[in-house]
Formats: sequence, structure tokens, C-alpha cells
Amino acid sequence: MSKQYSVFTTVCLLVMFMVALMAGVSAQTSSSATAGFNLNASPSQPPMDVDWIPNLESWRLQVDLIFDPTAGPMQKQFKSPTDASGGPIQLDDLQPFPQMIWENFQILPPSPAVSDWHEEIHTPGWEWVLPNDSRFPDLFLPNESLITMNGNPWPWSPIPMPGTTDPAKLWVEFEPIPAGNVLDVHKALLWVGTPGNRIWGDQTDDAGNLVDESLIDVWEYPTPEPATAGLLCAAMLVLLGRRRGH
Repeated sequence: MSKQYSVFTTVCLLVMFMVALMAGVSAQTSSSATAGFNLNASPSQPPMDVDWIPNLESWRLQVDLIFDPTAGPMQKQFKSPTDASGGPIQLDDLQPFPQMIWENFQILPPSPAVSDWHEEIHTPGWEWVLPNDSRFPDLFLPNESLITMNGNPWPWSPIPMPGTTDPAKLWVEFEPIPAGNVLDVHKALLWVGTPGNRIWGDQTDDAGNLVDESLIDVWEYPTPEPATAGLLCAAMLVLLGRRRGH
């Protein structure tokens, strides 16, 4: 009886796990977006709200992505983490606890190949955590890669930033990923606090003033490979010259 009970319990746990996983996948935020590398432009469309999935303790985003070289960034608003009952999870900067993000981008034609990825957190007090961060050795799966193509690890390297490296900015480059492929980005958001706000999730700062802690604002600039970007810019100049000629 004990052996049968053990088998029954194992099967039940597996079923529960699969149900939770399917529920999480179905609950992930799915959307379509047009975004570009015009750093001086406003976001290319209204912000995408990215839901927190309590049973998976992470954000999950699936996007059908088209690049427009003249467009501005994609703006994402990650909803504040909550528990299973919907109550806010309070984060203390003295007890670092990264929150996982799984992002899936289907690059659609006629997009140029992508070789750079730039993301900037606009909500103060947050920073990025990437795979192989020595502070959190067990956060990601073994050999997890920041960038994958079609589920396979894809080599990447950081792009040097002018001046001091900003942990709220993610600048990386990699071998071009052409349209028709899936680009995944694996990372986490970490609350590190601000000089006047140690706790996130209680809707107040250290002085007791009300603050909006309902979301984390992120701007994303996917970038075509340099050769393609150069051709696109040249084509835009030709079109502009023709218009002036008329």
C-alpha cells in the first residue's frame, strides 16, 4: 500500500505541476509590437502591460516583433509582484531577491536581422540581473544564456557604455539573428532601493509619503546589425532627397 500510495502521490504532483505550468503559459502576456533604434523618438506604441504570474513567480512575455528603423523603443510596464491571493509582495533592498523575466520575441519579416539589444529601466531603484551573476548562483538554470535563438544558447557580449556602467541599462551585442527566428532574453529585475525608499510594495517611501509602486517601467531598443542599419539609413536619405527634389 505504501508503494502504491507513493506512486499515486508522485503522479498527482506531476499532474499538478503540469497544470500549473500550462496555466502559467496561458497567462503569459502576448502581444505584437513595432519597435526601432531611434533613441530620440518616443515609444512606438502604447505601453505593454506585462502581468506577474504568481504560480511561476515570474513575468512572461511573448511578442511578435517587427522592426522599423524610424520607430522609437518598445515600452514595457511590468506589474508589481503579487502573491497567490493578489496581495503585494514587499521587497527589501537589504534582502536582495531577484524577480525572473522570460521573454520570447518572434522576429517577423520584413524585419532586418537583429544583432544588438538595449533595455533601460526607467523606474528608480531597480537594476538588471543576468545569468552567471555571482551574487545569485542558483537563480538561473545551469548554463543558461542571456540570449537564445530558437531555444539554443546564443553567444553575446556586453557593449561598453560611456562613463560608468549603469546596472539599470542592458547593452549587449551578438551574432545577427534573422527574421523568421525566435529571440529569447533571460534575465531578472532586482530591487536595490533608492536613498529615500528602502521597501518596494508598501506604496510609501521611508518618510511615509505615498508613491506609485504598481509597475516597473522599461524601454527596449532592439537594433539591426550595423550593415543592415547602414543600408536602411542610406535608403531613407535617398527617399528624403527625392521628396525634396519634388
